[in-house]
Amino acid sequence: MKRLTRTLPLILAALLQLLPLLRNIVTSPAASSSFAIVLRWGVASAAALGAYDARSAASNYFTSATNFTGTVNLLFTNKLTILSSQGDGQALCTITTNGVAVVVLSNGQTTTVGMPKGLTFKFFDPNSGVQGSLYCSISGTVTNVCTNAFHVDLSRAGSTTIPGDFTIKILASASSAPVITNQPASLTNNVGNNATFSVTVGTAPLNYQWYFNTNTALLNQTNASVTITNIQLTNAGTYSVAITNSAGSTNSSYALLTVWQPPVITNQPVSYTNMAGCSRTFSVGAGGVPALTYQWRFTSTGLPGAAAASLSLTNILTSQAGAYTVVITNSAGSVTSSVANLVVTNPLPPAMTGAVKSSSSFQFTFTPVVGLTNTVLTNGTLFGGTWNVFTNIPPSASSSPITLTNLSGSASLFYRVMIQP
Repeated sequence: MKRLTRTLPLILAALLQLLPLLRNIVTSPAASSSFAIVLRWGVASAAALGAYDARSAASNYFTSATNFTGTVNLLFTNKLTILSSQGDGQALCTITTNGVAVVVLSNGQTTTVGMPKGLTFKFFDPNSGVQGSLYCSISGTVTNVCTNAFHVDLSRAGSTTIPGDFTIKILASASSAPVITNQPASLTNNVGNNATFSVTVGTAPLNYQWYFNTNTALLNQTNASVTITNIQLTNAGTYSVAITNSAGSTNSSYALLTVWQPPVITNQPVSYTNMAGCSRTFSVGAGGVPALTYQWRFTSTGLPGAAAASLSLTNILTSQAGAYTVVITNSAGSVTSSVANLVVTNPLPPAMTGAVKSSSSFQFTFTPVVGLTNTVLTNGTLFGGTWNVFTNIPPSASSSPITLTNLSGSASLFYRVMIQP
């Protein structure tokens, strides 16, 4: 008992020396371990609103790159919530910007170094009742447009440092609705080409939506310009753009896209063989935009007044035999048809009927060939000799019979009719 009495104070003294160490073992992680945290962005004044969590391992969390967008000259407070799962209220936050250490923060400390103008970064304990809760908040009235990238290191004695990054991107405020300085211009393009419409507006940020023919939204056309590739006739119409920002919206004027198509021949003129004195019509089928004009040609020479899709020839002469083409033109271009050949043949001469001979005259009748000169010839002998012109009957418009009388009454005179173009 005496020995125990003598050694008990020594044992108690040793236990008192060990208790702090045991407490540290229970309440603190090993020097090589990391303390788990959750990084959350809170929007407006409520922490963790629209929470964003980044997990690094099954039981550990770490900070992650996060974008924040605010608006110049508008007051805001956003909170970066760091929850220490091990109840550590003594964690430190080291902030660096552009690779240079700015400041080491602990509870209640603030900094403006390296922050966008008008902002303050604060690291504090909000006494929210959550054990070990530490908050990082960025607040203030932003007065400049900028993008600032920051690196955060969370650390505590005896624990592995937890790194992370975040970005504050401040955009310009929209003090007024968009104002268009250059309206989209109307265009005229040929089929198969590209057409681009563009608009110039004031300060960004701006949102665009292009429309076709007033109210048809063009899919994915949300930039300051729109390009229609390989345009067709169906793309002709009006184009406009609606532009919006946080202060309002405006619509551009309408830009007209006129689509032209050079002439295209769909039906070529056809060759023909005709008898002299008859009629013939050549025609061509064609399309194109704008309206087409026509010019028919005979052996490469333009025919006066032949300016339609068809060409009509009446009382055809043998001199009109040859090659016919048509040139079709509009504002987009021109095209020449293939050659249509006209072959002209003479008809057989008409027969003479109703011959009557008297002592003083000889009379006969024949039906003239319409549209050609009918020449009556005479000869004193049927074979050989010379055929002389008795009369020329101009091209007739009708086939009414003609009666001729020769008062000479020569018994040896022969007659015949010759057709001339």
